[in-house]
Amino acid sequence: MSCREKWEVIKVDTHPLVDGRWVKVKAHIRNNATNVVRVYDTEEILKDDEECPNDWSWTNGNYGCDCNRELFFLRANGDVEPEDSVCSTGRFSVNLQNPVTGEFYYKEF
Repeated sequence: MSCREKWEVIKVDTHPLVDGRWVKVKAHIRNNATNVVRVYDTEEILKDDEECPNDWSWTNGNYGCDCNRELFFLRANGDVEPEDSVCSTGRFSVNLQNPVTGEFYYKEF
């Protein structure tokens, strides 16, 4: 799949980019214990010299941790967020999708 397909470009005032653009992304987050999948609307950076939006936040950054993935999973459904969340890996998996084309550019399940 070529990520250089159509993307919905958005403006993020707090993080302007010189060498790329912000694009809308749908994060499909699965609770691995229940297999329930919820879709969380988010945005990622698509740099001018890259084929796909950067997935670092989800693979090695803060979004790779279950405590943040659980928050996004709950927010996607409007559920109340817990006061404390367990920091771990493996309880949640994510697939990242271009909402314009329906193509997934990153998949964990």
